[in-house]
Amino acid sequence: MLIIVYGDDSFRVQEKVRQLTDAFKKKFDPTGMNLASFGEKADVGEVMQAVRSMPFMGEKRMVVIRDLVSKSKKGDEDAWVGLKATPDSTIVVLWESDDAKALEKKALFKSLKDAAELHLYPFPVLEGPALTKWITERITSQGGKIAPAAATEIASRVSGDLWQADGEIRKLTAFASGREITADDVRELVRPSFEGEIFAFIDAVSQRNGKEAFRLLAQERSAGSEDHYLLAMLARQVRILLGVRAMMDEDVRVAKDAIATELALHPFVAQKAMAAARRFTLSELMAAHDALFEREVGVKSGMDPETAVDLMTVQMTG
Repeated sequence: MLIIVYGDDSFRVQEKVRQLTDAFKKKFDPTGMNLASFGEKADVGEVMQAVRSMPFMGEKRMVVIRDLVSKSKKGDEDAWVGLKATPDSTIVVLWESDDAKALEKKALFKSLKDAAELHLYPFPVLEGPALTKWITERITSQGGKIAPAAATEIASRVSGDLWQADGEIRKLTAFASGREITADDVRELVRPSFEGEIFAFIDAVSQRNGKEAFRLLAQERSAGSEDHYLLAMLARQVRILLGVRAMMDEDVRVAKDAIATELALHPFVAQKAMAAARRFTLSELMAAHDALFEREVGVKSGMDPETAVDLMTVQMTG
């Protein structure tokens, strides 16, 4: 059996892999003797030996391989052809962190779709009603209750980041202590994710949409964000995009997990940064970085921070 767990939503991907391994250990392998894990640099020979080996004093064995397809190159299909016909006693789980569209274009992914027994679990980033439904079900599963308006309010504040959503749900459930979570609770305890807002701002900038960029800035200012903070966040975001763009230029196949590790980013942030970085050239980001440095120096020398943020926005959207 071959199972491929993949998609842009790293939270649900990781959770699904954990569910699969936990269920396997509970049913077949309480001691963990028949569970093998390999990273993205797995050796073909070692992996296939693990796949073909008989279980040790048990019915089944499970082999989990991280980012095999994500890091594959054209021509790798022959090397991994054995995964298409695994022994009945072996369950192979491919844990992939690349975005779904990129992964499904890989030659190895297309080849493995011919496997004798294949199960695909794609996990796209949730948004809209699907995200609200997930939030409601998550709270219910933890013994909590939530008003529909409150679930919608959470969804609007986490920007599809289930890592943040899960943390906020735990906080709200504990705060409500058995009663129904209300929209007022959410507004009091959950601050809108500026990561989501800053990526929306960057999207507007990349499209040279000054009107939308200034609308987002006004929204943050209305929410109480100070311009010192906005300038710092903008500078941080440009530095992230600069690092991501440099890594992408160096290796067009670089995976988001590698970027997250190298730049010390949350996987969700790395994923969003890769999408945003594709809209800029390295030279454009270097110019924006230099300009932001000048604005930060200017603010420290007495420039009004609101003026600095506005000038930077005009420059980046002009």
